[in-house]
Amino acid sequence: MEIIKYTHNFTNEKSSANYVFDELRGKHKVHCLCFAGCKKFKPMQKDNCEIAQATFDNCVKFNTVTPMYECPEFVK
Repeated sequence: MEIIKYTHNFTNEKSSANYVFDELRGKHKVHCLCFAGCKKFKPMQKDNCEIAQATFDNCVKFNTVTPMYECPEFVK
C-alpha cells in the first residue's frame, strides 16, 4: 500500500497535513463500530458515548483519525 500526504480538514478545527495509506483515506467511517449503528453514539450531543467522545477529543488534539474496531459498550 502506498502512503500519501494530504490536507485533512477537521470540523471546526485547523487543517493538517497528514499521512495515510492511499487505499484507506476517508474510509474510517466504514471501519468504525460507532458509525455502524451504535445506539450510544451521539456525536455533537452532551450524552454522546464516553468512549467515542474521548477518542474524538484525542483525534482533534493530535490531528489523527481513529476508527473503533472493538468496543465493550457497543449497543445494536
